[in-house]
Amino acid sequence: MKDTLIGTILGDGYLEPHGRGVRLQVIHAERFKAYVEWKRQELADLQPSPLHYQTNRGYPYWRFVTQCHTILTELRACFYEGNRKVIPINITELFTSPKALAVWFMDDGTCDKRQGSIKFETQCFSEAELERLCTALEKNFGLRACIHRSPKRNAHWLYMVVRQARSFVQIVEPYMAPVMRYKLPFPVTTEGDMPEMGCPAPEAQIYDTHHTPAPSSPSGRMKV
Repeated sequence: MKDTLIGTILGDGYLEPHGRGVRLQVIHAERFKAYVEWKRQELADLQPSPLHYQTNRGYPYWRFVTQCHTILTELRACFYEGNRKVIPINITELFTSPKALAVWFMDDGTCDKRQGSIKFETQCFSEAELERLCTALEKNFGLRACIHRSPKRNAHWLYMVVRQARSFVQIVEPYMAPVMRYKLPFPVTTEGDMPEMGCPAPEAQIYDTHHTPAPSSPSGRMKV
């Protein structure tokens, strides 16, 4: 269960203070009902609520919340500063499971089907926090990710070039929920170390955290 929790917290999950404790809220778009049901089964020990169908400004989604639990309180202390989600300093010790990696990808990963590169939607995290994630990915999974920075949007993404994406798929494939397997990028029709959708736009800067130090930047907003 903890592996699914770590991946969900890195992704779209929200650890919500509730009464004297903390509960987990899971929300995904209407078309991903089967994935929400999969997560609910994975987190059965936290006594999740039934699925609720709701809309917000025309956006339909499925939602459930868990009961409060001490493990959620502990994880919130690691992954939040106030109401902002962060990557903790000890992420390398927390983020060690291939299943956690798969859940994070199912939540926040996208792929370029033409090339096979992978991108993670990590705009809510600072560059320093993304460097911690890059370190954890290399140390625990042997994967090298780079930071894609768009100065115009003041946003940052993690991406993996094709060679790394191939290794990534071998790690996560056994843990993918059936409904989310469409996200896997292979087979592909082209090869090469290309970022998502070919070369970056002129305003974007890409750098490998293993070679070029990343400058500091303001922290992003919390992603729920």
